[in-house]
Amino acid sequence: MELRRLTLDDLTACSDLAESRSWPREESKWAFLLTHSEGWGLFDDQGLAGTTVVTRYPELASISMVLVAERCARQGHGRRLVSHVLDTGVSTLFATEMGRPLYEQLGFRAVGFTDIHAGVFTGPVSNTSHLAVSADLDELVALDAKVTGITRPFLWESLLAMGSVRLSANGVAGSWRVADDLLLIGPVIADSPADACALIADSAAGNGRARVDVHDPEVVAFVRAHGMESWGESASMVRNADQLPGDRARYHAPILQALG
Repeated sequence: MELRRLTLDDLTACSDLAESRSWPREESKWAFLLTHSEGWGLFDDQGLAGTTVVTRYPELASISMVLVAERCARQGHGRRLVSHVLDTGVSTLFATEMGRPLYEQLGFRAVGFTDIHAGVFTGPVSNTSHLAVSADLDELVALDAKVTGITRPFLWESLLAMGSVRLSANGVAGSWRVADDLLLIGPVIADSPADACALIADSAAGNGRARVDVHDPEVVAFVRAHGMESWGESASMVRNADQLPGDRARYHAPILQALG
């Protein structure tokens, strides 16, 4: 097995591997991650056999996209991939029930849970927000850093360029298309669950199929009442820290689980 950095030349192989393990292809998401993060792949004589991605912020590292081809399953390759990107600093990831035992063995522990929801949002807009513009960038970065404890201006620069960002008096929500038929909503930062629901409505209404990953019971009930169904739960996990940084009570949805 050869372990090497992934590049945009590997985009199709990454999408093929994801699809083979019943993940969506989402080539836009892979392209975004391989551009802004550090991707690693295991290769055998049949091609790409495993992947992981690490996004390194000043405060912590976010690990994601841990995939191993079925032909190579249960041979320790997932452990090798994750171990390769771990260091002595704080790391975080989202884990399925299947993946949790490996991550726990590597020193991660669960600090919360997120419920993935997708579908066509059937509710009305709230009309409590407006579209952000490039002049709002510094405000967005500062708010995000306060709430998540992570400094990541590239995220907001990218959202303003390739998607949309909605600002209200009580929060902000981003959205972008990871596939032609799927709008991904997040991050959602809001002072209260009701404010988060209003921002999700303004982002999702009239925009076809959407996905948002939420954890607050009030927000979960809201999206389910308006046409979105649960795709399953994932655990938010952290290593080398007791909790994730920031004011996490105001962080209602990530842009991507891959980005923390």
